[in-house]
This record gives sequence, C-alpha cells and structure tokens, in this order.
Amino acid sequence: MALDKKNNELQCLERVIKQKESLYGEGRKIIDKICGREFDREDAERPDFVRCCPPESEDGKGTLIGIEHFRVDRLSLQKKNGKVASTGIATEKAVNEIYEKWHDSVIKSESVPEGVVDDIAKLVAAQMQKQEQSSYNTLIKSFEYSLGRHLECVDAYRRNLQELSAGQYDIELALLIEIHSELRNLFINNQSGTYREKGNFAPIFEDMVRLMEEKVDCNKVNYIILCMGGAIFTSELKVVAVRTEDIRKQLEKQNIAIYEYAGEDLFYSGFKASQRNVECAPGYRIEGDKITFAAKYTDNELSEQIILDRMFYSLRKALAYRKQGRNFVATYGTQMVLDVLGDYVAGWKPDKHGLFPILKPVPIETFGHRMRMFSQKWQ
Repeated sequence: MALDKKNNELQCLERVIKQKESLYGEGRKIIDKICGREFDREDAERPDFVRCCPPESEDGKGTLIGIEHFRVDRLSLQKKNGKVASTGIATEKAVNEIYEKWHDSVIKSESVPEGVVDDIAKLVAAQMQKQEQSSYNTLIKSFEYSLGRHLECVDAYRRNLQELSAGQYDIELALLIEIHSELRNLFINNQSGTYREKGNFAPIFEDMVRLMEEKVDCNKVNYIILCMGGAIFTSELKVVAVRTEDIRKQLEKQNIAIYEYAGEDLFYSGFKASQRNVECAPGYRIEGDKITFAAKYTDNELSEQIILDRMFYSLRKALAYRKQGRNFVATYGTQMVLDVLGDYVAGWKPDKHGLFPILKPVPIETFGHRMRMFSQKWQ
C-alpha cells in the first residue's frame, strides 16, 4: 500500500513536469525548480519529495524544495469519523485490474471476449452511480479537508528540510495538489461569450482560490502547483503553478481565469448526494464489431418542489454572476433557464421553500421560440 501511494505521488509529479512546455512565465519557472535531482535521504516522507536546485549565482546557496503531494477528488465520501476518502482511487485500481486480467486474451482473440465487456459494463455502471452521488460541493469540501490536513504539518515539513539542509541550502516548500474534478457537459460563461464543453472541464474555482488565500501562509508555503483532470487522468491535464503571495494576483499575471459555479447540485451542502436516489445496473449489447454500453437506472424521482428549489437557487447565482460580469460555469439545466427566462426575472420573493423568482409576463410564443433555439444551438 505504501509503495502504491509513493508510485502515485511520483506519477503525478512526473505528469506535472511533462506539462512544463505548456506553461509560461512564473509558472514555468516554478516547474523548472522541481525538475532538480531528488535529494538523498533516509526517510523519504514529510515532505513527499525533496528536490535540489543549484545556486542562482556564483556566491549563492543551492535550494532544497520540499514537495508535499495530496489528492482532491469530486468522487469522495465522508466517513463516520469525519475523514474524507476518495473513491476515485478504487476506480483507477479497477481499470488496472481489468487491463491485467484481460489484456493478453484481447490481443490473442479475434473478437473481444464477452467477459471483458461484462467487467467494463460493471465498472461504467459503478462510476455513473458514484457521479450521481457526488456534487460540486463534494469537490470543494474534499479540497478544504485535504488542504487543511496537510497545512497542519507544514511546520514539521520545514523542520525536516532545515535538518536536511544543515545550513548549506536555502529551503522552500511547495504543495502539489492533484485534483480530479469530473465535471462534464458544462457551459462556460466568460468575457468571450458562452460555449459548451462536453468533455471534462477543470477550471480553478473561486471557492478554491478563497480557501487557499484564507488558509495558506505564504511565509511557510512558497508555491502551489495544481494538476487538474477528470476521474482518471489522461493526457488532457491542466497544470497551474503559482507563488503563494497574493494567489489571485499571481493567477491574473498568468492570464488564468477563475470561475464561479452555477449548477442545481449547489442546493446540496457538503457530501449530500446531489441527484436522485439512483441505483445503476450494468448492461451492454454486442452486435458484431459494435459494442454498446447502457446502464439501467432505478430511482426515486425528486418532488416537483425540490426540482424547482434547486433550479431557482442556481438560476439566482447565475443571474448575479452574469450581471456582475464574472466568469462562471453552468450546468445544462441552469444555462437553459438562464437563457430562456433570465431577462424576464424582475426580482425575488421569499416563500417557505426559499426565494422564488418574480417573472415579467412571458408570451408563450416567445417562450417556445427560445426553448427551440436553445436546443438547436446546443444539441
């Protein structure tokens, strides 16, 4: 288990280094620093890595950069003892197990064995179930928990670096945060307009920036490196590296946008499931060379009132962000209501369920036309 953890940490670090060519300015300089050789030590923990950088001048000292890695996952759950655990790690292991189990058989067989199709279908259904039971707030709460837990150890990391340095090196500390967001089919709203991102979109959210600004002491942590992608990392990764002095300004200098979030799942706090009470059963169909995967949903439908409460909550957020000219992402449902009815919202009135929109009269022809135009544009 310890070896697997170390391998995963090293794999993340290597992925970040491979993305160096895609970075510019300060971000690239920070990644250059962590490309140094690993410092030889007996206890290769706390922090997870120690890289040795040569002096920047003839009479200067070299630098030991400690790198502490941790993972943040939208597909997380909170245990009874309050600890947060990632379920995405189990998914990665399951993918590797299927590969090891079936790789040789698939290579040798003229057709794909039905056993591998069955295993993949079960994995897909399990993954869909996990996604139904997580939300944006799950991601943010996981980020807050993991960041706080590692910041509690910062003094210990720096003491260990000081001991390793023995006065011969300057010391610096970086947090390497591996973020698995798994947010798909979102609408991106920014200064350039609105566009749809059907794949996984891994932005830096305002809530993340706020937590880093509030909790990270720039006198103790020098750099933050974010490695962001979906539930299972592919080559499509986003890497951001910043100094910790005024993180927001550092992001702005690198032209990295910060996004707010407006989705129906905002209605749920913490680790509460965001969707229906869904059971997802695996299914598939093999027709010659074509394999179709399908999942059978069994659920308890949400009440009409809960559906409205969720939608109005996210609509109010989206309208405020649009009015303020802020970057934000929206789910399909929220974007549709925003574009179809947003400019007919005259205000909000409280009722026993929350805030309810006050709508100007909407001609039925206009409503129908806008619905059709939205569907045609974004289908």
